[in-house]
Amino acid sequence: MPARGFTLIELMVVVAIVGLLSAIAIPRYQDSMRKARRAEARAQLLEVAQFMQRYYSIHDSFATSKAGAAVTLPGELTMVPRTAASGSQSYDIIFAAPADGVTNPGLAYFKIQAVRKAGGPMDGDQCGDFTLENTGARGLLNATDSTANCWR
Repeated sequence: MPARGFTLIELMVVVAIVGLLSAIAIPRYQDSMRKARRAEARAQLLEVAQFMQRYYSIHDSFATSKAGAAVTLPGELTMVPRTAASGSQSYDIIFAAPADGVTNPGLAYFKIQAVRKAGGPMDGDQCGDFTLENTGARGLLNATDSTANCWR
């Protein structure tokens, strides 16, 4: 009865093929995950901007309510992704610039920002931190890529 099994050469060929596929597939997978996280952060910034517009239509201010209370974002809008366990968020959503009445009395203005979590999955991403103003102006901070590429 002849011996059955794999030769060392056959095994090394399989290992080389798996290594080559891994070298191509893993970076592409990571890149697609970064793109998905960026898209989620952009979508949430737009949702926060809608929240702020609704707030303004009720209170006639981006900064305070009619009772004088400072505007605060609902908790689920302050982190990306919303349902992430503590410490696994990609971005934090913050006010990057004050709303009206704080530094620009009478000016209806806000600027929100999606800030990458330090040590998180997007730390060091080429698109940096996303910004969005009440005028719809979109921008980036700490980025090595262009605004056009990152906001599309």
